[in-house]
This record gives sequence, structure tokens and C-alpha cells, in this order.
Amino acid sequence: MTPEFEILICDADARDDGVMLLTLGRNTRSIHKASACELVVALDPTGRVVWQKQLPFCVMDCRLSLQNTLLIMATDGRAVEMGFNGQILHQWYCKPMPPAGADGVGLATQKLHHTIQEIAPDIYLSMSIRQHPLAKANGAWTHLMSDTVLVFDRKGDIHWEWDLHDILDPTRTGYGCTTPYWPNQGWAGTQDWTHANCAVIDPTDGGILLSLRHQDAVVKLTRRGELDWILGDSAGWCTPWADKVLPIEGGRPFYHQHDLSFAANGDLMLFDTGTAGALPPNPEQPIEERESFALSYRIERRTEGRRAVETWRYGGAELPYSHYGGGVVESPNRNRFIACTGLCADLDGSRVEIPPKGVGQCEFKEVTPNGDVVFHARLQDVDAGPDAGWNGFRAEYLSTELAAKLC
Repeated sequence: MTPEFEILICDADARDDGVMLLTLGRNTRSIHKASACELVVALDPTGRVVWQKQLPFCVMDCRLSLQNTLLIMATDGRAVEMGFNGQILHQWYCKPMPPAGADGVGLATQKLHHTIQEIAPDIYLSMSIRQHPLAKANGAWTHLMSDTVLVFDRKGDIHWEWDLHDILDPTRTGYGCTTPYWPNQGWAGTQDWTHANCAVIDPTDGGILLSLRHQDAVVKLTRRGELDWILGDSAGWCTPWADKVLPIEGGRPFYHQHDLSFAANGDLMLFDTGTAGALPPNPEQPIEERESFALSYRIERRTEGRRAVETWRYGGAELPYSHYGGGVVESPNRNRFIACTGLCADLDGSRVEIPPKGVGQCEFKEVTPNGDVVFHARLQDVDAGPDAGWNGFRAEYLSTELAAKLC
């Protein structure tokens, strides 16, 4: 099955000559282990699908490795290395809960999830989980799930694994922690405390940045696993964590963000889904009022301390509200490609809350540094029912030279 993109705007001459890689599927990302169609596709500057590979498991992130191969994360806890010819070269899976049909190297950790990237030759950064009892049970909720930062090598040896439960305040909760994400995957009564959805390396000093959806925060850890700073809404952080929160100069904070990447000028980019639109005890924003944005920040050091300066904001009326997923990536020509991959609506077109049970669709926009739209495409299935349609994750840029090797 080749997805049929509706091209609304396309100025191919104003776009980079490379391709954008997308992972797409026929149901909600991160919840299901299989669907009728799971793809990695490449879009050329005209918006044409010039390459695709169908996979037998639900796919999340796809990133270029240092070996010029593709690293793909599945929702069932396996990570896969794939060549440009579509051949599976290597697999990693979790020993405690091996997915059906997994073949490769077992890791002594609970569950790989969301993302994997190569940070040094044959050294990989990903995330796993650890379950902890709640300090005080809350009805049927007896435990919380903490994310861990995992670094391992090609042979499956774990170099380190840091538990966020040991680093952040386990009593701070945001909206979304009581969605049945982990109960649906076999951990009854377990709150989704952090829901990390991205991990990247800071190119300036090698620190590790994590996007924590249900904390509405991006956190930076040193290479020793120490908390460096926190970016996001300052509500709910008490001492000593409050001292790590960066003041933000700019617009409203982000909520339930997804995907981290860096622009050529060093600014940190992310996709603000806008889900919930608030932190407790403030009430959630009504779903019909929520907005999604693509954002960038410059982290500055000053004599009086560090701060985050918002350097770019695109969205609101210019982007559809994407309940989950999404991302922004910069091309070499400095255009920014925005993926809104978690659009969900009821059959009558009205927005639905997560966990998403509506009809899924995606929209993609590319804008120049001046804000001109040079590409706009939509992917939808007008005949789909709830928990169907199209959904995705984020985008990954591939140069013309590498794109020519896709076959």
C-alpha cells in the first residue's frame, strides 16, 4: 500500500534536494504492536513517494545512523537497523519481555521505546522503563512508570542506565499520567509518570536532552547522569528542582511536547502538541481551544544565570491541532519541515481526547526562514473508522547523496 498524499502547496525549487523520511501506520502510534500497514517512506521535493519499506511491526522513530543505515524503533520493544535496500541488518530486543518473532541481541532492560540513535560508532542511545510503587496509592493506581536513559553497544552490553525516578520529583504529576498507556501494555495500576518520547545529544557538550510529555518539560542531563536544567512551565517544581528551571523569554510554555532536534545555529527545536494546555492545579484547556506549535529556543548563559529565549514560533492558526506525535526538522537550506502526525477526530470531524480513538490523519508543512509556506501536504483516509486512518511519528532529513542509495 502506497500512501496517497494530497499536495496542497509545493514550491519544489524553494525546497532542499534531499528527501524526508516518515514512519506511517494505520492506527495510533505507540499503543499497538501491529496494524494493516506499517511503512517507512521517503518524500522527494515534489511530495512524491520515491521509496517505501513495509514492516511487520508498528514503527515509531526512524533516524540515520553513523553507518548510513536506518535505525527504527518498534512499539513492541525492539529496535532495528535497516539498510537502504530494505534489508534488516541487526535487531535488539528486551530479554524480560521479548516481542514475538524477535531475532537478534537481547538487552537486560525492561522495554526499549520511542527512539534509538547512534551517538558514537556502535554505541546507541535509547530509553527504557522501571516500575515503582507510588508513595501513596490513589484508588486503583498503585505504581508509576519511570523512564530510564539507556546507552548500550552493538553487542548488547549496557554501558549505563539512569532512572528518572532518582533524578526528578516523583510526586510531580501532569495531565495524562492517568491515561491507561501502561495498563494497556500489561502493567496494571501503573501511572504514566514521565512518558519520555525523545532523547538527543547536545552537540555543544555531549549532554543528554529528554522530552518528557507528561511532565511538560525538556530536561538536560550531564554525561554523569546529573540534572543540568529543566525547560518548560515552572508550575509544580519545588526545591531543589525549582532552581534548575530556566526562565523563558517568549510566548506561552509548551505542553505535551514531542521530538527534539537542533537547528544549524544551535537552537533547540521541538513540537508543542498543546495537549492539555496547562499543568495541575490549573484546569485543562478545552479541547476545541488547544493549539499546536513548532518552536525553537536559544539557551543563554548570563552572569545572573541561564535562561531560554524563544527564537521562533510557528503554528496556532497556521497548523492543525496534533494531539500527540509530531516534530520539526531543519533542512540544509534552513527551511523547517513540520510533521503534524497525531491528528484525531470523531466521524463528525470534532476533536477527540487521548488515548486517541478517532480517525487519524497527518499534515506536513515546510516553511522558509521568512515564514513562507513552500510545502503543504495532507494524508488521510476518508473511509476510515475510529482508531484507523493514518498516523505517524516525526520526520528525518536525508541528503540527495544518501537518498540516491535508497532502493
